[in-house]
Amino acid sequence: MGRDDEQGSRPVPRGGAGGRGVVTVSSFSERMGLKQPKTFVQFEGMDDELRNGLWNVYTRRIVDAPQFDCDRFTRLLWEHFFKKPIDSRPIRHNGFSFDYRQVLKDVRDFFFGSSWNEVYEFLEFVLRASKGNSDLRKDMQYVLSRENSGYRLVDDQFVPISDEIELREVEQAASEKYASVAAHIRAAIDHLSDKTNPDYRNSIKESISAVESIAKVITGETKATLSDALKILEKRGTLHPALKEAFSKLYGYTSDADGIRHALVDEDKLTQADARYFLVVCSAFINLLKAQAN
Repeated sequence: MGRDDEQGSRPVPRGGAGGRGVVTVSSFSERMGLKQPKTFVQFEGMDDELRNGLWNVYTRRIVDAPQFDCDRFTRLLWEHFFKKPIDSRPIRHNGFSFDYRQVLKDVRDFFFGSSWNEVYEFLEFVLRASKGNSDLRKDMQYVLSRENSGYRLVDDQFVPISDEIELREVEQAASEKYASVAAHIRAAIDHLSDKTNPDYRNSIKESISAVESIAKVITGETKATLSDALKILEKRGTLHPALKEAFSKLYGYTSDADGIRHALVDEDKLTQADARYFLVVCSAFINLLKAQAN
């Protein structure tokens, strides 16, 4: 397993990030022009500052937490993440109990010796295994923002969204109280963020289906198509005609382009950027429709 630090970075303006009582400001050296600020987003790599920051959050909120149960946690880790025999954890000299320090060292060696994507996979597992740990999520989100990671946490998954406003729109849509809407958005996230086999076609399909679902809820027309529901909302004065027309055209695009909602045609032309765009736009539109309806 190799390291891919600072690979695949993209230049963007640097933004501030706040979290856990800390405000991110430029350093003295940066203000004096003696050191260049970090101006790239880390999409296909992870520099030392980002990796160290995420490790420190994991250590502080998991390993050093008063309620941390090392035996239980590493059992889960060995069985479900490393997929190794539980009794392969390092054993103390007495042969009856595992070696607490050596186990943690093995985890640390894995973390710092892994590729960037394996680190995110490990942390997703930690998040699932520690449901309810809001401090872990908040601190992790803060480090991602501070170090210009190209990923943010949505529903305990690292999603490739670098803009904070876009992130809030997707988070709000994913936590939608209507189960069908939230389910479609989360499915879109799953397809987009699958690092080994991303499915951009179905991600876009799920994003559009989420909009269709909220439109049906708002209109009360459970059998209406999205196009029909948008016309109803326009007639009621809930939706501006220009917005209705714009989204109708976007809906039409998904019927024709690469057969997103129909037969598979030229599917290889769809990219992460396409799926990301639809996830963000559809999430924002869902939030707008809900606000307009209210």
